This record gives sequence, C-alpha cells and structure tokens, in this order.
Amino acid sequence: MRIRSPKDFWAGLFFIAVALGFIALASRYGTGNMHRMGPGLFPILVSMLLASLGLIVSLRSFVIDGSPVPRFQLRPIAISLSAIALFGLVLARLGLLAAIAAMVLVGAAASRESRPLETAGLIVVLIAFSAVVFVWLLGLPIPLWPDA
Repeated sequence: MRIRSPKDFWAGLFFIAVALGFIALASRYGTGNMHRMGPGLFPILVSMLLASLGLIVSLRSFVIDGSPVPRFQLRPIAISLSAIALFGLVLARLGLLAAIAAMVLVGAAASRESRPLETAGLIVVLIAFSAVVFVWLLGLPIPLWPDA
C-alpha cells in the first residue's frame, strides 16, 4: 500500500497520538458509568472521538490523492506563540482592548499575506466581540482597560 496523501496520513497519526495522551491523562480520574459519570469519562469519550477521526483521516490517505507535507516553518510558530504570550502580559497590565490589539498586530506578522486594513478590521471585530460576550454577557471580571 502506498500513502497517496502524506499530509493527511501524518495529521491522522498526530490526532491519534494526542488522543492517546489525553486518554492516559484522563484515566487517572474515575470514569463511573453512563448513569453516574465520573470526571474522567467525558475527556475519554472526546479523546476516543478524536482518535476515530485520526484513524479515518489516516486511512483516507491511502485512497485519496493529496498534497505532500509542507516544509517546517519555525517563524510563524514562534511569532504565534509570542503573540499569545504577549496577550497574557498585556491583559494583566493594560486590559482586554490593548491585549487583543497587541496579539492581533504581532500575530499578523506570522503571515506574509496579512494586510494592514484587514488586520485593523480584525482588531475592531475581536475587541467588540470579546467585550460583548466575555465582559458584558458572561460578566467575567476582565478589565477592558487599565485601572487608573
């Protein structure tokens, strides 16, 4: 048998590996049964679904032609992780509005295809959405701006 879609094959194996890791972690907790579910049952069930999806994707790679695995790019991964870390730092000091703006601005540098107008629009939409959903609707104690 020949792998016709290497990208799907490796993605499926990655899904299976992540699922097995979460099953191992969740098995430390009691699972109970379907009538009295324990804290480990739901993560195990979701992990089993993820493993099933991984198996389907991997098996599909033997039947359907697909793209090869792209070359590993460290720059976008490093920039994306930096944007997430920056979000946490800025949120604690300057509030949600500045944290979202900083995260999107830094994260946009991960792609050479990002455009300033699209980035600005994304910032506005994410700030509005986050403020409405997390602060006003859910009432989470997240400061929108720095305390004076």
